Amino acid sequence: METVLAAIVSMGFLGLFFGFGLAVASERFRVLVNPKVEEVGNSLPGINCGACGYAGCGKYAQAVALEGAPVNLCVPGGEEIAEKLGDIMGVKAEKRERRVAVLMCSAKNVKDKFHYSGVPNCRAAFLVQGGQKNCEYGCLGFGDCAVVCPTKAITMLSNGLPEVKENLCIACGKCAEICPKNLYKVLPLSRYVHVRCMSLDKGGTAKKKCDNPCIACMKCQKACPFDAIHVTNNLAVIDYNKCTSCGECVKVCPTNIIRTYRDGRPAVTGWVDQWIGMAMAAKKLPEGGRATPDKAEQAA
Repeated sequence: METVLAAIVSMGFLGLFFGFGLAVASERFRVLVNPKVEEVGNSLPGINCGACGYAGCGKYAQAVALEGAPVNLCVPGGEEIAEKLGDIMGVKAEKRERRVAVLMCSAKNVKDKFHYSGVPNCRAAFLVQGGQKNCEYGCLGFGDCAVVCPTKAITMLSNGLPEVKENLCIACGKCAEICPKNLYKVLPLSRYVHVRCMSLDKGGTAKKKCDNPCIACMKCQKACPFDAIHVTNNLAVIDYNKCTSCGECVKVCPTNIIRTYRDGRPAVTGWVDQWIGMAMAAKKLPEGGRATPDKAEQAA
């Protein structure tokens, strides 16, 4: 009995000794945390998507509180989180236009050049002769982008191409990082018009591989009133610094690979619409100053 009692007492003293030691150590080696870092961190969504450019919400919170990083970089949080962070830091949260990922490929009926039986993901397939598809520039269709998307904004369609649900996209850029063909671009919502092809093949060669490639016909380049689209290396390329999304290039594209997303997106008013209006007015006013009637007006 005395042995048991002695063991209990000794264990109690050891517990008190080590507990006191841990208490002293926790106080002695305590890491001081700026309360603003904690407050900012608690205001963030906590999904660690990296869309802000930092390695997770914790790093972004530190950058905001300690380094003066902009408070409007949290894409999933949007304006609501930006305003909260602005209130915490005592700064004005400037509005930032929402961005979305856009797939620059709309390939139709692209056949396989060989049977691929390896690991079913795009990066693995790309290591084998650039992938199994006949078009070396197009989507391989294994859906790596859909797998890494943190908000399930990308789904695979029956034609083997991914589709981005813009209402769910947070512009984190993970799809752009994972795609071995670099087919994704993260762009502002006000950029409505995109060339959804990346083929650098000449027109005849491209048509043999895909039903709707860019054939470098240069019709879009001639139609653009802002000199914002040029055919370079057999591919139409849009200069988004000049493009006003007027849609003139969309109308003349014979293969329908220049697409406009205007109808599916909310209107973005401001300089874009103003410039579009000016462009259309300028196009209808010849040297004499009289508006040129369009086909409907002529028929009437």
